[in-house]
Amino acid sequence: MKQFNYQDYLIYQELKKREVKGLAEESTPYKLEMIRVNKPHDKIFKLILAEKKQAIELINKVLNLSPKLTENEIERYSTEHIDYLLRESVSDFVYKMKQMDVFFLLEHQSTMDYNMPKRILEYEVEIIKEVVKGKRLTKNNHKLPMVIPIVIYTGSRRWNVEKYIQDCQVILKGAEKVKLGEYYVIDVNDYSNEELENDELFLSKVLLLEKLKREEEIIQVLDRIIHTEKDSKNQEILKRVIAFILKGKISDKNIEKLMKKLEREEPDMVIEVLQKENERQRKIGIREGVKQGIKQATLKIAKKMLQSGIKLEEIEKVTGLTKEEIKKL
Repeated sequence: MKQFNYQDYLIYQELKKREVKGLAEESTPYKLEMIRVNKPHDKIFKLILAEKKQAIELINKVLNLSPKLTENEIERYSTEHIDYLLRESVSDFVYKMKQMDVFFLLEHQSTMDYNMPKRILEYEVEIIKEVVKGKRLTKNNHKLPMVIPIVIYTGSRRWNVEKYIQDCQVILKGAEKVKLGEYYVIDVNDYSNEELENDELFLSKVLLLEKLKREEEIIQVLDRIIHTEKDSKNQEILKRVIAFILKGKISDKNIEKLMKKLEREEPDMVIEVLQKENERQRKIGIREGVKQGIKQATLKIAKKMLQSGIKLEEIEKVTGLTKEEIKKL
């Protein structure tokens, strides 16, 4: 670290007082970079954390490692992308262990930042992306990098920001145990062919077609699916599955047959829908006709009762007609 003496301090104070820009090249052993930043104390922490000795002492203290790490085991890690992410945090540093992909993110905070869990997550993801960039993870035992963030807080109030991003996430009731980075797997190998074919999800049937290898078996399953699947959107998807996904598994001749079969199924489906609608309308018509017939018969009875001199109130009570309807007769 370059020397900073009392003379440098006087120059710094004078420049700060006069707010003169561009005078950091004053002839002094120390480059007064603090003049160019809004928070000089951030620069102080940058000077401290830039020293491997200081950084490794901090890491050992926080993690309580045994045996302790040494300066020779770590190195500064700097890439353009990570530096871009940390561009507004002048006191942040990333160190890496030389013999393994373990990273230490050291960050100074003088104010409360409730966005910290999200920021830390972004840093971790970006570091991992940088390390595995261009690599194909082909082995099950391939390990992703580990990132250990350490925040140094020097604010006046006690730090009360959540440490885990799960603690500040929206939670779906019933799925509280799902952790960040955890994922569900639907493995086609966990299900039998019968289970996939008989499952109510259309996706399961597509998974089965993807799973099957023998042409004869694929065609048999497709025949059954085409015969039972009446949803027009699913039929359109089936056409694409046959034309693109199954192209290498079944011959062009069989593809053509299956496509024609699907085309025939569509009009049948339309006819079936129309037939159901016609039957519904017919039943409605019958019900309406019965109602009209009963109405007409009631009116005839009421008319005869009027002709017989029966009082209006009695006719109303017997027939259920209103006075207005009876008077019209």
